[in-house]
Amino acid sequence: STVVNSGGITSFTISANTGYSISSVTGSCGGNLSGNIYTTNPIYSNCTVYASFSSITFAPTVILSADNQNLTSGGNTTVRWSTTNNPTSCTASGGTNGWAGNNKSTSNGSFYTGTLYSTTTYYMTCSNSVGQSTDSIIITVSQQAQNPSVTLTAGSTNITSGNSTYITWTPYNATSCSASGGSNGWSDYKSINGGSFPTGALYNNTTYSITCYNSSSTIPAYASVTVYVNNNNYNIPPIINLTANPTYVTSGGSSYISWNPTNNPTYCTASNGSNYWSGTTRSTYSGSFPTGALYTTTVYTMTCGNSAGATTESVTVNVSNQNTYLQPSVSITADRTNISSGENTIVRWYPINATSCYASGGSNNWAGTKSIYSNSFNTGTLSYSTTYTISCSNYNSGSDTKSVTVIVGSQQNNNQPTVAIATDEESVPYNGTTFVRWYTANATSCHASGGSSGWVGTKSIGPGSFYTGSLTTNKTYTLTCTNNFGSASDSTTVSVRAQTINNPKPTPTSLVLITSSVDRNQPIVPTIDNTRPKPGDEINYTVNYQNIGTGAITNLTLRMDLPYEVNYMFSTPNNPNKSGNTLIFNLGTLKANGQGTVTVRVKVRDNIPAGTNLNFPATLSYTDPSGFPQSVNANVSAQVWNEPTPTTVIEDNNTIQLGALAFLGGANFFPNTLLGWLLIILFIVLLVLAIKKAYYNPETTTISKKTTTTHS
Repeated sequence: STVVNSGGITSFTISANTGYSISSVTGSCGGNLSGNIYTTNPIYSNCTVYASFSSITFAPTVILSADNQNLTSGGNTTVRWSTTNNPTSCTASGGTNGWAGNNKSTSNGSFYTGTLYSTTTYYMTCSNSVGQSTDSIIITVSQQAQNPSVTLTAGSTNITSGNSTYITWTPYNATSCSASGGSNGWSDYKSINGGSFPTGALYNNTTYSITCYNSSSTIPAYASVTVYVNNNNYNIPPIINLTANPTYVTSGGSSYISWNPTNNPTYCTASNGSNYWSGTTRSTYSGSFPTGALYTTTVYTMTCGNSAGATTESVTVNVSNQNTYLQPSVSITADRTNISSGENTIVRWYPINATSCYASGGSNNWAGTKSIYSNSFNTGTLSYSTTYTISCSNYNSGSDTKSVTVIVGSQQNNNQPTVAIATDEESVPYNGTTFVRWYTANATSCHASGGSSGWVGTKSIGPGSFYTGSLTTNKTYTLTCTNNFGSASDSTTVSVRAQTINNPKPTPTSLVLITSSVDRNQPIVPTIDNTRPKPGDEINYTVNYQNIGTGAITNLTLRMDLPYEVNYMFSTPNNPNKSGNTLIFNLGTLKANGQGTVTVRVKVRDNIPAGTNLNFPATLSYTDPSGFPQSVNANVSAQVWNEPTPTTVIEDNNTIQLGALAFLGGANFFPNTLLGWLLIILFIVLLVLAIKKAYYNPETTTISKKTTTTHS
């Protein structure tokens, strides 16, 4: 209360609590309100002042968040929101999976996004009588590599002997495609835009295959189709036409398996797979099957049969986010990298994603095969600064090499060479093959001994590899490498398992002969000729093959392993699958009494030392008429050399160069061109004139003291 004199006035300060405002000020005193100051009229008797207040309403706020704001393609998350100031409605927009709409909670809430394949923005607007507020959140989705795929079909998968059909291919996400098998020149690079190919007349069942690649994926796409040839118009086994759609899914995704058998199967059964696919009798007509959720790559197999036989087909559904192809890596350390002479330390290595590791350099038997898991090695007493090197690789053909050097006082580095040698397989079947691989350090030259055909001789200081060819007995491969400080050797042995004798059907038969030749100047000859090329020379490497049996052979494949010391130029046929210096020709089917030739042109690398052996192994693999796999081998070799200076005869101060006719003393004695014969005749005439002049002309023929002329 306030006391005033009669007729006086007074003022009051009106203050509202937080969240409230002054609504009105009244009473019996009379007066007026200015801001929050209330001033009375003149007061002549007791009076009362009343103040009224009302609550304040603010515009709402909304805040969006996500459990995970960065996803990979196919991932999911939960979007959450919270509000303030009592909104009366909240409306969502954008987003996925039913996010948009005006039915969102006006307090706190959450929402499951579902599977996301692209970056997505979620919006929410909340409002009340005062105003509104909007917030948004972006879920970023990183794109996975798009794997290639390809479909391959035949216009007709069953034809009569001598007829033809068309093969059609359709690639997706491919940057290159390569075909194999087939007939009529099918084996070659194929258009990434798809196309069709005429098979030509077919007389035997023929399988056409295609593989497609792209630069963003390590998983190639493969498809094949078989055209069956009915030689007797009898019933033939069913074709299942088993497919999957899609063939690539993300982890947790699903696909459908479909089949459409032909040739009237009487039964069809399923195996492998998922979701109770296996062990169930399937319709002998067309059908489909849901795989259910898949978390690993899964193979679905179906077998259908009739009175003519049974056929089994498989299809694979690839699941991403598993079985990632990772490159190997390795790190290597030493507990102490600086020690005094006579001390030792521990070397440690840490491989990742490796299937094999080889060590080189070092001391105390460090060189050789090493564990693919983290491990350690005692250097032993050191008197010289020494470098320890380790190389790790995996089945993806990747490798990584690291080194660590232990410095010993002020001593010089130990530059003794080291060598480590190993084989891809320590045990092979009878007639099996493998590769020998070696790694060296500090070496200037290497020489091989023991082993199989073509191994003995000069070898590169590596890393290097050698194809053994077919082996029938145990072989030990030894490599000795040297430098100015000394030499080192290592060996590896390939064990050959006992031969397994199959009993093929008596008829029809096949017998394949294979010969090969190396020739510098001639096209194709049945023997080795001119096998001493010089650095920079071009060589024709020829392989002839012939089927002298009574039945056709199929799936004919020729593998040529060119030596490291030559470079591939071109070949006939011109469509080999090339990997390094290995060429693979898919030659299809060879009829009884059929024959063929493959020729490869190579060039000897410059600076190859004289005496280096060049080995050209070839392996011809095929399926005989009884269905058994067979192979035959051939090998030819050449030796790099430097030809001597040509002989010069000086006659009456006129110089005659005979080097152009040097082939007369070699294997090419007789010329094979008209120009060659003319040169022979000219040479004989000159020789007769020289002899006549020597015996009947008083002038004397002089022989250069620096040159010796030999007549034979």
